[in-house]
Amino acid sequence: MAMNLIRMMMVAFFLVLPVSAQALNAYGIQVENTVVVNGQTLQLNGFGLRSKWFVRVYVGSLYLNRQTSNVMEVINNQGEKLIRLTFLHSRVTRNKIIEAINEGFARNAGRFAESADAMRFLSLFVKDFFRGDVLDLVFSSDGSVIVKLNNGVLGTIESRQLQSALLKTFFGIYPADEALKAGMLGRL
Repeated sequence: MAMNLIRMMMVAFFLVLPVSAQALNAYGIQVENTVVVNGQTLQLNGFGLRSKWFVRVYVGSLYLNRQTSNVMEVINNQGEKLIRLTFLHSRVTRNKIIEAINEGFARNAGRFAESADAMRFLSLFVKDFFRGDVLDLVFSSDGSVIVKLNNGVLGTIESRQLQSALLKTFFGIYPADEALKAGMLGRL
């Protein structure tokens, strides 16, 4: 009985907090519990750390209209989605990002890596990324991918194949980082 009272008090406490107070601190950055994409409120599905050779590269977070840990639901759901990458490393060159994404395409989406849509997507990355930069990959229900850097739009590409290939880069059989995949799927 006392445990139920404590749980009820904790739930009530969190219900009255302002939204900004409900953000999570992950590796020193704020990960919001909800975001608005194309007029729809999406919930944080999960987040994780992308590291390479013990170097913290970025925190990746996945936002969906409903939480799931099922990879196929994430990839096949045609609703709004957001993958947010918040960079932790002092500098990540555009060439490293392009190389990593292209490798993800090749390993998870086969021939798509050489498609015109893949080339157009990769051509959007013209600058290096620095600590604190936020890269948003917005997946719209109309089939487009909107790429934003620090809230500025880098470009929009309408391609369901690009949506699928990008999602497979993070959540496919050969993801960029297994721990990142698990975290973004809410499995950690």
